[in-house]
Amino acid sequence: MKSIISALFIFLLFISPAANASSNNIDTRELKKYTEDLIDDGHVIFNNKTYSDAKRRQEFGALIRSHLYLSWMAKYSLGRHRRTMSKEKISEFIEIYEQFVVKAYADLSSSYSGEKAMLKNIKQIDEDMFIVNIEVLRPGAQLPIKIDYLVHKIESNSEDPYRISDIITEGVSILNSQQAEFNSVISSRGIDALITDLKTRAIKDKKIN
Repeated sequence: MKSIISALFIFLLFISPAANASSNNIDTRELKKYTEDLIDDGHVIFNNKTYSDAKRRQEFGALIRSHLYLSWMAKYSLGRHRRTMSKEKISEFIEIYEQFVVKAYADLSSSYSGEKAMLKNIKQIDEDMFIVNIEVLRPGAQLPIKIDYLVHKIESNSEDPYRISDIITEGVSILNSQQAEFNSVISSRGIDALITDLKTRAIKDKKIN
């Protein structure tokens, strides 16, 4: 799971736009610009030498919260169980899920070890959904890691309309992995146990920081 989460960290900070990135229509051109702006924001945070580790994690957390489609991810991760839950319970889960995911990603802000990534292509797969393809080059590794990002366009008239909702590393989806893990806990111990588990992990991360 950590390697998959690291893929998002790399995406936010170290992608170099490639000349062959798709720009066949206005949506993909706008998404390319969004991606480049997001990378610039990440670089500013990462290269600010005045930041303490805690401050850098805080800034990354805010950046990640702004660009992940957390509510959609939370609902998706509940799978079939969402149909039997009350709106109140779903809202409670979404709140702790967001805290858990943001902390998990933000804590990786000090884990960069020379990876470089190349934006290869942007493909529109639905009216408001895109796949962003990149390759991550690792120091000392011969073969790059192939990573796809599922990106939603959530507001057509907004200056910031895109949100990342899934990361697929070498064919493995972080959301599908989460859904399988969470559904197992819900089936065996219930939704309250899952919420408690995520809350405990988020608090543990916070204490470490």
